[in-house]
Amino acid sequence: MRGGRTCRKGMQKEMIRLSQVKVPLQHRDDDIRKKCAKLLRIAPADIEAMRIVKKSIDARKKQEISYVYTVDVKVKQNETKVIAHTKGQSATIAVDHPYRFPEKGSEPLAKRPVVIGLGPAGLFAAYALARHGYSPLVFERGQCVEVRTKDVLRFWESGVLDPGSNVQFGEGGAGAFSDGKLNTLVKDPLGRNRRVLELFVEAGAPSENLYGGKPPIGRQAAYRDRCSGQRGCQSEKRDHPSWRGDPL
Repeated sequence: MRGGRTCRKGMQKEMIRLSQVKVPLQHRDDDIRKKCAKLLRIAPADIEAMRIVKKSIDARKKQEISYVYTVDVKVKQNETKVIAHTKGQSATIAVDHPYRFPEKGSEPLAKRPVVIGLGPAGLFAAYALARHGYSPLVFERGQCVEVRTKDVLRFWESGVLDPGSNVQFGEGGAGAFSDGKLNTLVKDPLGRNRRVLELFVEAGAPSENLYGGKPPIGRQAAYRDRCSGQRGCQSEKRDHPSWRGDPL
């Protein structure tokens, strides 16, 4: 077939990205496999591996509410030939754009780098520095997420506000208490947002955050300590009337 590629022995096979894989609300992983096989016009046994890329709910018909998946599948056959036989089904070669952190600089720093604020930007700026061994010092005026959660709940229940520990200030930033509707996978050609989700999952967050339509990113701030602790970074704490030094 013109344009087809031959998968030689030893060559890594590509995955097929299949969208609009619709299954009932009550289903198993095997049901997704069977549906993918049906759409690709192959046998379920011909699917060697699957990876869920996206999951959403189709509730346009109240009597037929279903889950809709985008799935990457690895098949035994030639991928291009399989795609050619789908006849209009949305199937393409899966193309990922994994994010790569900036390379480590060549000149040593005379002092430890300082990051102001432990919101999303500060959190990952510090992480990028820590993974290269720079041992950054993070200053955050609010409390750690465990203490901050108690302060926020007390405010919601009694109206008593702690000016230094509330929905705005503290580990995780303002988004730590979002309603979970933050969508981080829109227009992400460089894969940066995807890498954020992967890091949270590596640190212990539910794996469904990798493909859920609206991952509750704010609530994953609690995994920061485990994420940074895995890097073995040295810590240090310094007090200030309005700023707290948080080591990573």
